[in-house]
Amino acid sequence: TCRLRGERSAITPNGRPPGRGSALGRRAKVPSRMDLSFAFFADSAVVPPDGKLYVLGGGFSALSMASLPGRAAFAVVAGFRFSAADVGQAHTVELRLTDAQGKLVLAPVTLQFQAAGARLVPGQEVSISTVTVLQPMFGEPGVYTTEFWTGGNRIGAVNLNVEERQSPAPVPADRPN
Repeated sequence: TCRLRGERSAITPNGRPPGRGSALGRRAKVPSRMDLSFAFFADSAVVPPDGKLYVLGGGFSALSMASLPGRAAFAVVAGFRFSAADVGQAHTVELRLTDAQGKLVLAPVTLQFQAAGARLVPGQEVSISTVTVLQPMFGEPGVYTTEFWTGGNRIGAVNLNVEERQSPAPVPADRPN
């Protein structure tokens, strides 16, 4: 079992927190016109056919595990933006969960989708939300990173801090009345 701790998370193309040198909100310089507009962790999420994103327990950036090693289940929610020129084209994104040393924790997950819809005028965008459910085994505490790759380029990342919950101090056997 795991307990989630509510800390805000944000994406940056370099995986660092927003701020100094952050590219949060700026378009990544990759050949594709696709842009990662948001990414976060959630207890559960779904994108029904209407395209709206429904999230339960979203926006955390830390997991407090009862013990390590331990398995946790959570959703990685991501949103991608496309320009009018991308409508009708297929896109592939690889999601990678890595540990602090950059080693894969799980096999990469391939997301494939197509920006569809009515013809757009220049300047309009199409947004697609995705939900990927992961159940990794975490071996030790530390920072784990979910990276998004397309065309050999990392277009964004979001970090997850995994910690082992400390046992509470034992209650003394002799308690005064």
